[in-house]
Amino acid sequence: MTAPEQDGPGARRTRSRQAILAAARELFSAHGYEQTTVRAVAHRAGVDPALVMKYFGSKEGLFDAVSEIALSFGGALSGPPEQLGERLLAHVLADIDGRPDRSMPVLRSMLTHPQAAEAVRCAVADPGNSPVADALTGEDVELRATLVGTVLLGLLVSRYLLRVPEIEDAPAERLTALLAPCLRPLLAAETAPGPLAALAAAETERRTAAARVDRLAREALAAGASYAEVGQLLGITRQAARKRWPRPETTLATTQVVIHS
Repeated sequence: MTAPEQDGPGARRTRSRQAILAAARELFSAHGYEQTTVRAVAHRAGVDPALVMKYFGSKEGLFDAVSEIALSFGGALSGPPEQLGERLLAHVLADIDGRPDRSMPVLRSMLTHPQAAEAVRCAVADPGNSPVADALTGEDVELRATLVGTVLLGLLVSRYLLRVPEIEDAPAERLTALLAPCLRPLLAAETAPGPLAALAAAETERRTAAARVDRLAREALAAGASYAEVGQLLGITRQAARKRWPRPETTLATTQVVIHS
């Protein structure tokens, strides 16, 4: 193949198109949709603005060509359920770190460009088509999956857009280790306690209530309530109430009678 054939019109078009895409990714990532112009992209790519319009039709079409925000979790959904949070975090961080030029334009533009905002909404919460929701069991799977996506989005914004120093500088492994426990309550289905666990919990509640009744009964008697009134409230006789909560002076009098006799 001769050199002219290698550098024919088709090759030149490919190089021009790739240069435009690279320039658009840089500018959309740095400035967002509203602040990026076709003229600026063309200048960065070293081409005429008319060529950008010829290839992509509009700034919207150019944005579509360089933007992607798909929290595609791939194989992260497979594995032990108790480690799902770790796998999701590790996958998302690795995905963004591996191809920031695809995700950053959308993240940078989502607050000013409706199309970018919609793309992020669908990535975080796509009702009826959420792979995370499909992997969950129990109640409120769509809501829980959306909350997981919200946490992940907040992490991405803090790390790559706001560039919060502590989060930007932290290794992905450390962020995963710290955040994964926060996701576990959302990812794990609530399970009803077994019969023995339920019985133990009920007994604890019963003892707590009995102790409170005992305390309040003594306080009522000390405040001047009669045994008949306390017994009536608790569904026991006056004699039973007197036996259960004897007044200090009654106990003393009984002791004196026994001594004298």
